[in-house]
Formats: sequence, C-alpha cells, structure tokens
Amino acid sequence: MTARLLAVFLLTRLVAVGATHLGALTMTPEKRAQWQWIPGRDNLFPGPPPSPFLAPLVRWDANFYVSLARDGYPPRHPGPNHHLVFFPLYPLLLRATHVDVFWAAFIVSNLCCLIAALCVLRLSGFEAATLFLCGPGSHFFSYPYSEALFAAALAASLLLLQSRRFLAAGLAGAVASATRSPGVAAAVALFTEAFVSRRFRVLLAGVLSLGGIAAYIWWCHVAQGDALAFMHLQAYHGRRLSLLGPFRAFLAFDVDPDYYLVAIAAIYVAVRLVRRTPTWQSVTAWFLVLLPLSTGTLAAMIRYQSANVPLICGVPLLVNGRRFWIIAGLCLTLMALEAFLYGKGIGHF
Repeated sequence: MTARLLAVFLLTRLVAVGATHLGALTMTPEKRAQWQWIPGRDNLFPGPPPSPFLAPLVRWDANFYVSLARDGYPPRHPGPNHHLVFFPLYPLLLRATHVDVFWAAFIVSNLCCLIAALCVLRLSGFEAATLFLCGPGSHFFSYPYSEALFAAALAASLLLLQSRRFLAAGLAGAVASATRSPGVAAAVALFTEAFVSRRFRVLLAGVLSLGGIAAYIWWCHVAQGDALAFMHLQAYHGRRLSLLGPFRAFLAFDVDPDYYLVAIAAIYVAVRLVRRTPTWQSVTAWFLVLLPLSTGTLAAMIRYQSANVPLICGVPLLVNGRRFWIIAGLCLTLMALEAFLYGKGIGHF
C-alpha cells in the first residue's frame, strides 16, 4: 500500500510541477516582467534568483516565505508589516537546512506532503491519501508555501489522537499552530475529544497544542508591540472574522466559479460527516471550512481546503468504488488547471 501511495505521490507532483511550468511558458510579456526576479528591486525579491526549474513555483506568498527565510522579520516600523501575517516555523525550517532557500523549500514542502499523505493513509486508508494528493489545491504542497508542513503536522496530530497518544498529539498540534493560524484546528480536535471523553489529560494536550501560536503571539507583542499583529494585518486586507462572514462570502460574487465549487463541495462533505465520523473529526472539519469563510470571502478557499485533513479523510465514507475514482480524477484535473494558472501568474478570482 505504501509503494502504491509513493507512486501516486510522484505522479501528482509531476502533474503539479509540470502544469506550473506549462503555465509559465505561456505567460504574457507583462506577467514575465512582473515575476522576473530582479534581486533587491523590493523586499520581496531578496538575494539571488531561483533556478529556471524552480522559478515558476515562486509566486505571491512564496516570495514572503523566501524573504523571511533569508532575512527574517523586518524590524518594527510605522505602517503595516505585512511579513507578520506569515507564521515563523516554515521559514525557520528552510533556514535550518543551510542550502539554497529555493531548493530547501522544494525539498521541505514535498517531503512534508509525503509525510502528510502517509499519515492520512494510516488515518483513513489509501483512497483518502490519494484524494489528499489529488486535491484541487494540492499543487501548493510543492511550492514554497507552508501548507504542506501544516497538513503534515495536523495529520500527525489527528493520527496520534486516534491512537490515544494524547501528549504526542498535543506536541504535533503545537507544530501546526506555529506554522499557520488555522493550526489551532489540532486544539479544536483535542478539546472536542476532551469534552466527549471527559479526560483531563486530553484537555492538557489541547492546551499544549496551542503552544506554537502562543509563542508567536508573545514574540509579536515583544518585538512588534502588537500581540495580534497577524490578525490585524488580515483585517487591513479586508479579512475580518464575523458570524455573517460565510453569507457575505457567498453573496459577494467576487471569485471565479471553481472557488464556489470547492466551497460548496466542502460544506456538503462536512454536513454528511456529522454522525458518520468521530465527533472530533467532524467538528475539526467544520472548523477548517468555516474559518476562512468567516473572513467574508471565498478567495484562497481552494488552497485552504487542500489541507483540511479531517474533511478529506471522510470522503471515502461517502463515496466508494468507481464514483470515488471519478471524483479523484476530476480533482486531479482541476488541480492541474489551478497549477497552470498559478504558473501563468494569474491570481484568478
């Protein structure tokens, strides 16, 4: 089974990277000029450029992670410090490799993607692991983005929770919460299990899993004078958590149909998982669906749901046989399209 999953991993990574390169080959001259790496032209193009093989993988948030890995967070200054939106663990790992930052990102992201897939394999079987690798946003697992590390840490935490190894689950959750703000999903799973099982040690594991984000909040307070700077900067870009956010997101009509497709599919699966999965799994899946929607936009929903491990693990419970593999094929096709648009430099909305 592991060998089969490794074959799927290699195939999907080939599709993701190949489609990204194909998109880059069809860029307009304007887009080529926009994404040409000119060292030092601003703080998002620090140091030497990536190799031709890796250059198409570096777009948007990837530039921030490269900048953080090379130079760290900019010092406190008047005005918004946009780097603070990005949590520190992923760029710290890139720096710790002591190799070229672009190759470090490629290796770390793909390795974490494989680890996440192996955890999903043990959590829910081969079909779920395959769907994880074929997801419409799974191309981001091969880019200099933190999604792969987040997915690996979350999947490991959920697997350890399922195995009743609560302290280890809390430690893995702390890795997730030091990687991305949605990493608190590991704490959501543990707190839910603590409530259901009435076990104090599970509650302690949930508190432990918040250690990553707690450390970052403390650092933001000390170094930047704003403990919740990462949340305030999201609000600066129009992302504010609100109970009415999901309604505003669907009624805004400011994104392309594929975002609606993925968001509606995620909600449908989350609804079907209630009473079909352990409470901690369905609650955590719902949390990872509603958190981005609560900001009032569907933008980036495809990327966010690619790492919704509890949701993906539940899909084989709802569809199986030929229908499942048709869905997996359609997801892979959509992923190839998304990777093509990314490589082309189109942040489609």
